[in-house]
Amino acid sequence: MTGRKLPRIGASLDIRYDESVESIVEFLVDRGLNHLELRHGYLDVRGRPSAERLREIATDYDVTYTVHAPHIDATLANVNERLREASVEAVTDALEFAAAIDAGGVVVHGGSTRNRYPDAVDRHQREQAITSIRECVACADRVGVPLCLENQRETASKFRYTATPDRLERFLESVDAGSDRLKLTLDVGHAKATGVDYESFVERFGDRIHVVHLHDNDGTADDHEPLPGYEAVVDRVDAPYNVLEMKSLADVDRCVRGSASDRTVP
Repeated sequence: MTGRKLPRIGASLDIRYDESVESIVEFLVDRGLNHLELRHGYLDVRGRPSAERLREIATDYDVTYTVHAPHIDATLANVNERLREASVEAVTDALEFAAAIDAGGVVVHGGSTRNRYPDAVDRHQREQAITSIRECVACADRVGVPLCLENQRETASKFRYTATPDRLERFLESVDAGSDRLKLTLDVGHAKATGVDYESFVERFGDRIHVVHLHDNDGTADDHEPLPGYEAVVDRVDAPYNVLEMKSLADVDRCVRGSASDRTVP
């Protein structure tokens, strides 16, 4: 496309990795990749490099960053208002951090409710999530970094507001933030584990998809297995940032070096 930059392709920093940010960047660059998605909370485990140092690494190795906001211990749909506010603060911290390192976007989860809860709780939690995303979008506008809402996978125990194209569209309509900063993250593994063809997200949301998470599974669980055929997905979606979400650097290596016989698309 005229005027459009080539997609950046890289991997996610996982809490299982014991390497420094710079050593992971070296690993990626050695394999022809040029992007790293930083897990905002995970950096606190080993000591977070300064924003200045991260910018230096990006310049030295010609890599770009995206940032994944905290989500395991923080939910934007929390029923407790003080905890919801703390979760929003965690996302806004990630947005400010992303702005300081010139990152291309921040990935965020929209939230869910447990299926065993009554409808009143579901309605309350959904409103909590909508309020939270609106507040995060306001911060995204202020710092100038896209907020990228991710499709989460459906599970037997949780009803997730972004698991299917229809739910995601209704959720976005409810947020109604009126901001170009509210983008999307398409997670192809989450789509497959939910029983949804990732193409249906592409057809529905197109250019609004800003980040793609790349991994595979057998359709029954979110296993984050290697996806050696990721290039076909990158080409199909044509998003600015593409992230291999693997459980080990060896899995990332398998994706990059995978043989033609391995190449499958979820």
